Amino acid sequence: MQTFDGKREIITDVLIDGEAKIKELYQLLVTDNKSPLINLQIMDVIRAASDDFNPVAGALQFGARVVTFEDVDIDLQFTTGELQTLYRSYLQFVKGLSSEKEVLANPFEVFFISQILRQARANLLERASWKAVKNAANTGSAYAITGLLAKTTIGRANGGDIPAGNVLASAATIDETNAYDQALALCKVVETANQAMLETALQFRASPGQIRLINRARQLKFPNLVRPNEVMTTMDGYDNITLTPDAGLVGKQTQLITPATNMNFVCNEDVNAYTLKVVDDVKATKINIRMSVGFDYGFGKFMFMNDKV
Repeated sequence: MQTFDGKREIITDVLIDGEAKIKELYQLLVTDNKSPLINLQIMDVIRAASDDFNPVAGALQFGARVVTFEDVDIDLQFTTGELQTLYRSYLQFVKGLSSEKEVLANPFEVFFISQILRQARANLLERASWKAVKNAANTGSAYAITGLLAKTTIGRANGGDIPAGNVLASAATIDETNAYDQALALCKVVETANQAMLETALQFRASPGQIRLINRARQLKFPNLVRPNEVMTTMDGYDNITLTPDAGLVGKQTQLITPATNMNFVCNEDVNAYTLKVVDDVKATKINIRMSVGFDYGFGKFMFMNDKV
């Protein structure tokens, strides 16, 4: 048996070496459970020179939440035949490396563990980031951690850190007849609750299906102005708000506006929170990977949401 207790970098380097999609949706951080997730926004306050000193109210806004982590287990068993198949994939991978040094830095064991962790990261992003409900009795990313829907529900409750004025009371059902208007209504919530935020880059996050629905509703609303295949990249009237599909919200009508820097995928920096064990059995190889991760938002005041969960 090979045991790599405390080798955090073997796991976290793969998890935070994110592909474009996870980097687009989340800041990737390795931190501890005492360091706050700080979000700082400096508004556009440049003005023509004068002899007067006139500081702009609300020019600097920041807040923080203490990060939470949850332990996640991956238990796998590969038969000899499966390992042989994987090794052939590895050989194709090696052919793509440009030097002997790169090959030596990426031995077979590191290659297949990296493949496992990359798939785990994708599953966490798509199935767990928002919708997960932690339940150790079940297997799957959707039961491994506490997702953002649960955390923002707590944040919106009495005594939570998301102000009531940041939450839109949405229509009972969001469909082609109202999706565009509902999206604009959420933009107006930002304008009303914290107008200074319109001076900084924001994301309008919803499921890919919801984003398509908003575009279809816009075409129906303005048939003589919007071409059939025309797609909004920023919200009409709000050039600072970019439409951003979030695969973690598939099947949900939740809509959110927030700075990209306010959403975090975090890994615990404590080396004791990570274990990697590889056991060679008679005709199989067994692997256990334990890691400590989580998805969290940084500052409730910068979370503007509808009330769908």
